[in-house]
Amino acid sequence: MSGASQEHGTLALRPGSTGVLPDLPVGTRVRILPNHACATAAQHRQYRVIDGDTATGAPVIETSWARHDGW
Repeated sequence: MSGASQEHGTLALRPGSTGVLPDLPVGTRVRILPNHACATAAQHRQYRVIDGDTATGAPVIETSWARHDGW
């Protein structure tokens, strides 16, 4: 991925690469890790603060924070 905005990303080969970009039909799901929290955080009504340091290793919800709107 060579570029991103809130709505889309741009796929490109690395300089010097001899690879070929895949032919991705409309609707193909591509997993991309966001480069900024806004793109992820804006999709939720609240944030859950968790503590994963338990005997079972399962996350425990400690509290929830409401998301601020209206930038």
